[in-house]
Amino acid sequence: MTSPAGIRGDRPGIVPRITRDDLLAIVVLGVLYYAAAKLGLRLAIVERNITPLWPPTGLALVAFLRYGRRLWPGVAIAALLVNLPITNLPAAFLTAAGNTLAPMVAAWLLERVGFRQQIDRVRDVVALVGLGALLSMTISATIGSAALVMSSGIPAGGFWSAWTVWWTGDAMGILVVAPFLLCILTWNEVQPRLGLRRLPEALVMLALLLGASVFATWNTGQLLFLLPPLVGVIAWRFQLRGAAPAVLLVCTVAAWAASRMVGWFADLSLTEEMLTLQLFNATIAFTAFFLSALVSERTRARQRLQRAADDLDVRVRQRTAQLVEANEHLGHEITERRDAETKLRRSEHELAEAQDLARLGRWEWDLGAGTVSWSDDLYRIHGYEPGAFPMTFEKAVELVPEEDRQRIERNLAAALAMRQRELPEIEYRIVRPDGELRALLGRARLFFDETGSPVRMLGVVQDVTERVDYDRQHRIAETLQRALLPQDLPSVDGLELAARYLPAEVGFKAGGDWYDVIPLARGKVGLVIGDVAGHGLEAASVMGQLRMAVRAYALEGHRPSDVVAHADSVLRVVAPDEIATMAYAEVDPASGAVRFVGAGHPPPIAIGPEGATYLELPKQPPIGVAASWAYEEVVVDVDPGAKVILYTDGLIDRRDIALEEGLERLLAAAGRDPGRPVEALCRELIAALVPSEAADDIAVLAMERLRVRDEAFRFRMPAEPAELARMRRALGGWLRGIGVEPEDEHDLVLACAEACSNAIRHAYGPSAGMVDVEARRENGAVEVVVRDFGHWRNRRRQEGGRGLALIEALAPSMRIERTDRGTVVTMRRTLRGSVWV
Repeated sequence: MTSPAGIRGDRPGIVPRITRDDLLAIVVLGVLYYAAAKLGLRLAIVERNITPLWPPTGLALVAFLRYGRRLWPGVAIAALLVNLPITNLPAAFLTAAGNTLAPMVAAWLLERVGFRQQIDRVRDVVALVGLGALLSMTISATIGSAALVMSSGIPAGGFWSAWTVWWTGDAMGILVVAPFLLCILTWNEVQPRLGLRRLPEALVMLALLLGASVFATWNTGQLLFLLPPLVGVIAWRFQLRGAAPAVLLVCTVAAWAASRMVGWFADLSLTEEMLTLQLFNATIAFTAFFLSALVSERTRARQRLQRAADDLDVRVRQRTAQLVEANEHLGHEITERRDAETKLRRSEHELAEAQDLARLGRWEWDLGAGTVSWSDDLYRIHGYEPGAFPMTFEKAVELVPEEDRQRIERNLAAALAMRQRELPEIEYRIVRPDGELRALLGRARLFFDETGSPVRMLGVVQDVTERVDYDRQHRIAETLQRALLPQDLPSVDGLELAARYLPAEVGFKAGGDWYDVIPLARGKVGLVIGDVAGHGLEAASVMGQLRMAVRAYALEGHRPSDVVAHADSVLRVVAPDEIATMAYAEVDPASGAVRFVGAGHPPPIAIGPEGATYLELPKQPPIGVAASWAYEEVVVDVDPGAKVILYTDGLIDRRDIALEEGLERLLAAAGRDPGRPVEALCRELIAALVPSEAADDIAVLAMERLRVRDEAFRFRMPAEPAELARMRRALGGWLRGIGVEPEDEHDLVLACAEACSNAIRHAYGPSAGMVDVEARRENGAVEVVVRDFGHWRNRRRQEGGRGLALIEALAPSMRIERTDRGTVVTMRRTLRGSVWV
């Protein structure tokens, strides 16, 4: 074919000369049009020439756009040859004229609005749909339907039905076929390039889409909703190169199913069938191309932004190098007073702007004359109008507090005595006339004459108040954060816990990220992680209040959803302009049930033997956003040995990568070695995902449900009544873990608690000691041994006496052994369904 119309295009008002290449192109176009028309007629629904998908229209539009409208004879002749066998001669001529005129008008309109054949802008998609498909195809539909009525091919009452099918068929040809052909013809003009490494992925996704399309359209169930997400993913991943083939594939399969009236279209009338088919095809096409154009535009915008950033970086480096060179030059020339004064006068304006930007002032002291001169900026730094009064050394230090003034005078005296050229850098304070306290940083240089006597001093002063305040707030916030975050995680029976907190390198080393572990009633534990927007002292303060509120509501026994809702109410009171994300989990170590609530927080990760996966939680807003939101809970069962990770978005949200890529990297790093201890897991996640300088605070909290060892249970506790509850939780968890029935569990735990209570009361009394508890399962029974290491005291008759009876009732096989080294109580209970041993 000839060169594209964009290079040798049709100019309005000039009749183009038909060349030999044009004749060849007309013949080739006619053959392709005829073949495409024959293929399209296989899908005919009304008569033999009205089809819901007419590929030749898209072919003709692409030919006119790409190679010029001078190729119209090829379309006209091929259309006439296609229609002659299925209608009479006048109707065939009219139909061929409409089939030729419609794509010509569409091409003309698209050229007028600046349509790009790469379809990489949203405006191109809108133009193709509105002008190319919807508007221009009314021409062919009107002429063709009228020709059918005139030739008695259809009754007059069927004009609008035929018109609708004809119009939608041509429009679908534009929306489905034209983008595919343009994609092929502009393959090397579209950025970014596909590359051989991504080709297998594209082929696999298209094969998957083909299978899903056949299954969804030929199945009588309502499964068409499966296809738009797949097409959208392909368009997002590959832009036009993926969207065009995907749309052509899906729409062709749907049209074929409709023409055969199978699957979804089996029981529909013609009107319902066409409406369903065309709405589906239009939705698929518009969604795919619109998403493809959006991604392409975003990619180009990001590339432009990156180029601008690179250019700005180069300019900044150049400017910085220039400033460094200027400063070095100034340092060399300052030894010559006359030359220095001349250069200062020439660059006064430039230097004034630089000093104002850096809050820098300069001064000079003539030691012989005793005169001091200040720059205008130095007057402003001290709170005076420039040149407000003559300056002297005494006046200069008048605003300096006494202790700082003494340091300045000592530094000056030492420099004069030791004849130092460079005076030590000194930081001091001033109290301005309005009472404001400012921090200044001074540097000075001393000059000597030929005899070695000091003659003048030259110095600069910089206002560093903001830096000093920043450092102060930094220290306060860091101290506050250390006080608010847990220093040591509590020991929880049945769980292994680990946490890491990494402050941002830039900004305050404290902020709104926090985590907490809250022991709850009945052996449960609450895990919470959150992130208050922002950094610094204010964010850390809000974080502290939220952490205390969550802990208080959790300890009161509220459900996880209520804890988050109460935290939302607290935030609205203490910081109504702030928002925070958080995730709260209530864990039952014994059963493995975890109740999750997420409030705008990144999804938790569950790690099992098969690898890592994100837990699907309901999409819910952060706290502080939606008033009275009813937060929902999700219950997840965590198997022994499985792990759960909670984290803040600083681990995945970075400036140099997209959020989706950060989530993918985190999941890959978490699943790399499922058997790692949680301590190593937290440490390695941060090492793998966080660069040398974190841009945001990062908190990670990990939990592993420990496996219950069936063969034995061992527990050592101080001989304190307060430790009995911990023993009961641990033994109960082990019994449930080995499958003991609830009634057997209750009796064994109660019997063991009575034996431990006796040991605490009788073996040690007020003195300190230890009690060991061991249990094992064998031969359908559980044997529990309680051992103390004290000296048993004989009880008085009126004291107690019911403990041993209760133990014998709960565990009929009981044995007590008392020795000089302590007392051993052995209890044995046959489990339900077994015989007492």
